[in-house]
Amino acid sequence: MTSRIVFFFFVLTGVLLAQFGAAIQGRIGDPSGAGIPSAKVTLTNTETLRKQETSTSAEGFYRFTGLAPGTYSITVAASNFSSQVVDQIVVTADQTQGVNVTLQPGQVTQTVTVTSASTPIINTENAEIGQTITTQEVTTLPQFGRDPYELVRLSPNVTADMARTGAGNSAALPNTTGPGGSNSSIFQTENQLPISVNGQRLSNNEYLVDGVSVNSLNWGGAAVVTPNQESVKQMTVLTNAYSAEWGRNSGGQIAVTSQNGTNQLHGSGFFHYDSPSLNAYNKWGGPAGALPVRNNNLYRQFGGSLGGPIVKDKLFWFFSYEGLRQTTNGVYEAWEETPEFRQAVIAGRPDSVTAKIFQSPGIAPRVLNVLNVPCPPAFAPGACQQIPGKGIDIGSITGTVGQYNSLTGGGLDGMADLEYAQLAAPATLRGNQYNGRADYTPTARDSLAGILYFTSLYNLAADTTTGSRPMADVNFTPLNSAVTALYTHIFSATILNEARANFTRFAANQITSNQGVVNWGIPRIEVQGYPIGSQGAPSGRLELGALQGDTTPGVFAQNQFEFRDILSSVFRNHALKFGVTVRQEQDNSGLEGATRPDYVFNGLWELANSAPIYEGIAANPVTGGAPNSSRYFRTPYRALFVQDDWKIRGNLTLNLGLRWEYFGPPTEVHGTLSNLIFGSQGMANSVVEPVSRLYNPAWRNFGPRVGFAWSPGSTAAKVVVRGGFGIFYDRIPQALTTNSAANPPYFARYGLCCGNSSTPFDNGAILYALGSSNSPFSYPLNPALAQGINPVTGTPAAGPVEIWGAQPYTPDAMVYIYSLGVEYRLPWKSSLEVSYSGSTGHHLIRLVDEVFLYGNNNNLATGAAYSAVYFPQPDDNSNYNAALVTLRKQYDHGLQFVFNYRWAKSLDNSSYEGPGAVTNQTYPQNNRTEWGPSDYDVTQLLTWSTVWDIPSPGLRGAARSIFGGWQLAPIISWHTGFPWTPVIGESVQTPGGPTLSPIRPVVYYGGAGHSESNAAFMRGGDFPLGGAAYFDTTDSGPPGIGRNSWRGPHFFQTDLSFAKKTRFPFFFGETANLELRANFFNIFNQLNLTPLTFGGAGTHADQPFFGESSGALAGRVIELQARVSF
Repeated sequence: MTSRIVFFFFVLTGVLLAQFGAAIQGRIGDPSGAGIPSAKVTLTNTETLRKQETSTSAEGFYRFTGLAPGTYSITVAASNFSSQVVDQIVVTADQTQGVNVTLQPGQVTQTVTVTSASTPIINTENAEIGQTITTQEVTTLPQFGRDPYELVRLSPNVTADMARTGAGNSAALPNTTGPGGSNSSIFQTENQLPISVNGQRLSNNEYLVDGVSVNSLNWGGAAVVTPNQESVKQMTVLTNAYSAEWGRNSGGQIAVTSQNGTNQLHGSGFFHYDSPSLNAYNKWGGPAGALPVRNNNLYRQFGGSLGGPIVKDKLFWFFSYEGLRQTTNGVYEAWEETPEFRQAVIAGRPDSVTAKIFQSPGIAPRVLNVLNVPCPPAFAPGACQQIPGKGIDIGSITGTVGQYNSLTGGGLDGMADLEYAQLAAPATLRGNQYNGRADYTPTARDSLAGILYFTSLYNLAADTTTGSRPMADVNFTPLNSAVTALYTHIFSATILNEARANFTRFAANQITSNQGVVNWGIPRIEVQGYPIGSQGAPSGRLELGALQGDTTPGVFAQNQFEFRDILSSVFRNHALKFGVTVRQEQDNSGLEGATRPDYVFNGLWELANSAPIYEGIAANPVTGGAPNSSRYFRTPYRALFVQDDWKIRGNLTLNLGLRWEYFGPPTEVHGTLSNLIFGSQGMANSVVEPVSRLYNPAWRNFGPRVGFAWSPGSTAAKVVVRGGFGIFYDRIPQALTTNSAANPPYFARYGLCCGNSSTPFDNGAILYALGSSNSPFSYPLNPALAQGINPVTGTPAAGPVEIWGAQPYTPDAMVYIYSLGVEYRLPWKSSLEVSYSGSTGHHLIRLVDEVFLYGNNNNLATGAAYSAVYFPQPDDNSNYNAALVTLRKQYDHGLQFVFNYRWAKSLDNSSYEGPGAVTNQTYPQNNRTEWGPSDYDVTQLLTWSTVWDIPSPGLRGAARSIFGGWQLAPIISWHTGFPWTPVIGESVQTPGGPTLSPIRPVVYYGGAGHSESNAAFMRGGDFPLGGAAYFDTTDSGPPGIGRNSWRGPHFFQTDLSFAKKTRFPFFFGETANLELRANFFNIFNQLNLTPLTFGGAGTHADQPFFGESSGALAGRVIELQARVSF
């Protein structure tokens, strides 16, 4: 596959090819303010010396488009006027910069040179709200694991803190699922930043590299490519993007522009180090005396870059590389079965399935020490006895193979069956990213570029749910690729065409990568029934065997082919753009992991007797064997747009645009796609049948965009009033639809329950067996499942199954975004912006089990036809309103900063589409009762970032080398607490019949506190008398309190980068520098508690830890880095 990607790259570099999205425009006028027509305007890129020319319109308007970020100069010449040169114009990625020039009467041979501001102080050209993050900020500000996307939080109108969990992983926004933020630096397969932009869900964000999308197919708001720091030239974050060029999603548009070669040889090299010995434990471990934890990751990152000319002024190259080597040796405590128990089973049941599993290589947990602990207090009297130094005795083997027993089996026998042990949790991670770029300017009218990113990862971590048994170690070795080709052609001084082509791929195959490592012929085993969970909860389980799931082992092959073309034209004072995007999305992944069974046993003694209570497995409903699990989903995307940036006057620009988008519904190449079709009586006479597409296409996704930027006449260049409105549409993430691959008649997920003494092996339906080889497809046929398809329901005759599908009418989410603000230019290259921003969303997705909403009366002989029916229900709404204050200072005299303050309110029916239990609603049958603050709604938020080169006046020679060159770069983040919902363990009956739990209390008695302090959430201080004193915890019914009616805890953290720079001219020239840097995350080791999430112990008013956080976020983490640049 790699060879094909490289071939694709070279072909497109030579044939298709495209460029950049920045622009410079303005008006050439005389001292009276009149426009000068036909003035010659020459633009020069000072890095590559490439020149472009145009002439002004009758109104004096000019525009250059398709520009790479960098430094430029403009030369203006007109008859009867002195020429003028404007130097040091810094163009930022994907932004339009206004440069107006006033010519003085005189001879053309007379030239006046002026110096522009380093970057535009205020935006006078459009209504967009956002932030451009420069190369200096990327290489200077603290980013955990060198992930440049961490700096997105510095943009206005972004809700994010980039917090880490106590163990160092990315902390998710409350009640979200998916891949999450990066836990493996830039090598994260799908990097889903935990951010909300302009009140939108995190799945609504769009990531682009060099102008083309790198978003994941499965998970919205996740990037399959995270560029390394050395390859990033600029990153633009638009939170309100009103140009019709932007689409696919309504949230943040996060666009990275890669580094390019120049006429000067330049490069860098670095070594980055992170050790647990440098890190601090957080200050609180959690309820019930849990111990504090720290980040135990041992990172070694290294790499560099090199770029320069091949042919001066014509052909340039750039290459960067980053590698990661990480080892983790975590230690944790858990209950596991003893070696004596395993030996007793082998001796007493030598030919049983369980005995064979106990004799498999890698069965023993990675025990470091057996701890001498007593029986958990929740054990019934006489059901447990401590054996000092060995564990606890909870019964004995009795009966025969296949016989069901009580939790104590034959009674206590003096042998330890369970041990509470200190266990090792080793993990290894290796990553490599290669980035290359070539830029070629064959003529004054043509420019070409080719860019590639290849990211490989090897990730092997012990499964701590199994006691870190070696048999459960499963590696993950994805390869992510992005290959882009760019071409720009100038037809005339006023017409330019930009074309872009891109191929993005995420691929991994855990069957081949674990060949000879994992025996997939051993099923997953779970033992329930004992109070050995967290804090003695009865939900604790013993587990062994590799993890079982649809995608474990996973086979992934997700491809995106994209072509974009934009034609730009200047007509009088109109800058016009016409664009088209064609994208073909392929998901060739499978559900191989589901063909391997998961067995649950009620106690050790039923495990010893090979008598499971439950089996979860996928099978062919006709044969009872492994189904065809490969699917080849296709989802097309098409877009057209037109954009007119109309320079009505020199101080007034009107931006008008219209975008049309088409998100094609999923289809399957071989036609193996089915859906639940409702009948005339709804679900009562519904049927599962093959379909050509999952839902009907939406052809009317038209999104008008309008914006303006006006500088009042007397305040020109100092004050600008900007506002805009736009309609956007969001792509439905395939994680909500590709589970339809498991639908009958081709595939069926079974949950066979319940085996007991009255109905052993669920009346013979459960087949407890091993695979005949190491393959997950080697398990024997189960005749009990080979009963074919019921023609009335289209479901297996063997029993109810889970269905995933969609209603025929499933429109794409539609979001209105709007803003109005004033930006004021202050002295010292700084500006102040005060804005209002808002958004309103309709047809947002919630994932609902339709069985809750409709009666499931379509019965089989063995029960209802459907155990669950999951549809993306497009009936959620959202509303967001925010006041924004942004104070910026550009880098000048060694200082720059960005300050953002946001006061906002975000409301919705649900805040993430799932799938996952934390996204469940408490009363889905009446969606209006779910309207409330968004899960990510924080009322107030503040971020402050600074880069300060500490001055060292008067120092020379050795004194300057020692005492000069110091730099501080802090990021301060503060926000009020996330909202959360009190629940109880009671259940309520749904209109469809099944009961639903947990639910919100039906009555609130009053009197509870609303503090967001740490103290309140460490001791449940808002509910000092216990949940039952404030809520009715025993009755069920419609909710008596609103969703997300409590808030907290708050968040405050300071990250700091501290560096020493020294000139290093010995090998790399006069511009070379050696930089020694220390990054401190949470430098003051501030205590920040974990937010409360749906259904957690802290949200249950009927549990003892109600109102308490489950633990704390990360303590202080220190990273060290040495970097040479030249």
